[in-house]
Amino acid sequence: MKWVSIFKYLRTEYGEKIAKIEDTTQRVSFVNNINGNKVRVRFSNKFEDNSMTIEKAVIGKEAGDTAVLTINGKSQIVLEPNAEIFSDAVDFEVKAGDKLFVDLYLKEKAELSSFCCYWSKGGTEVSFIPGDGTNAGYVITADFINEDPNSKIMSSFMGFDSVQVFADDDTKVVAAFGDSITHMSFYTDALYKRICKECPGAVALINAGIGGNRLVDDATFVPEIGKRLVLFGEAGVKRFEKDVFENDEVDAVCALIGINDIMHPLQLEGKTETTSSEAIIEGYKKIIACAHNNGAEIYMGTIMPSWNEQYPAEWLPKFEKTRNEVNAWIRKCEMHDGVIDFDKALRDEKDNTLFQEGCHIGDGLHPNTEGGVKMADTVDLKTIICPRER
Repeated sequence: MKWVSIFKYLRTEYGEKIAKIEDTTQRVSFVNNINGNKVRVRFSNKFEDNSMTIEKAVIGKEAGDTAVLTINGKSQIVLEPNAEIFSDAVDFEVKAGDKLFVDLYLKEKAELSSFCCYWSKGGTEVSFIPGDGTNAGYVITADFINEDPNSKIMSSFMGFDSVQVFADDDTKVVAAFGDSITHMSFYTDALYKRICKECPGAVALINAGIGGNRLVDDATFVPEIGKRLVLFGEAGVKRFEKDVFENDEVDAVCALIGINDIMHPLQLEGKTETTSSEAIIEGYKKIIACAHNNGAEIYMGTIMPSWNEQYPAEWLPKFEKTRNEVNAWIRKCEMHDGVIDFDKALRDEKDNTLFQEGCHIGDGLHPNTEGGVKMADTVDLKTIICPRER
């Protein structure tokens, strides 16, 4: 038997106070795909400089059963700054197909510098009610979030980042690793629905994406505003092992990362060239080796188009030169365990520099629900969930 994450998102660090919540119950609900009779939740106050008091925490099934979550037997949970801690294991039978929820009641005011978030609808759901509903919401205080059009479709939650079930040893775990295309969850939600349908009770999927993340370099420094955009996280090569393997015996990784290494130097840093394809490929080699050292297969996704007519025309040939060189390496490389050709599936047939119309959220870069389904359909589940003998 082993602990398996049946739900997981990474916290986004903002480096400043962005929201507040008080006397509110937060409910996060999701569909489970793993059978087990014990559960635990990892509470998280990561990236925060103040303690957080959770008056009451409950895990339950929408069908009816609930259980109070505790730490060291105490139902009032006090999280110290930057704390990450699992709850006590609780006897609670769950089955594939159950819709589960985690309720956290925060009575005392909490100011937040980070939270977990996603954009896709139809998968995870977050709701709030005033008071102890143990089911209102955040007040976002940061103007740059309120003014971002994408924030209108963003959902967020705090206080915990993952739920685990004590499951059979043959249960498999797939990790999706990457940047905003993974983080936003249009693709991973569609992939998870396939997993639940084709592999009921057998496979869990965890999301290890961070919006804006780069493979080679840490969070982008923007000279125009004089600060580093810490919400983009540290370099993928640095965070890969911890974010993917820290709490799970991962069997396979679906990796899609590198577009921000191509875009950000021109788009945000005022440079005249992208990160080189050679540097990106060296980064790929590092995460491939890390996955194999941890006993996991790794399947590399090709980078999809990113062009937007609002960009200066001289950027396009630079974007495309690096992107095509990187994708050519992914397609022919024998170091990884397989290719997921997202580029081939999502590029416009008439103009390969463009994302297919109707498949992105309007920016030529991020897939929407339809694009996410096409991405998920590109994944060969039979290969990925049945890792080959080395």
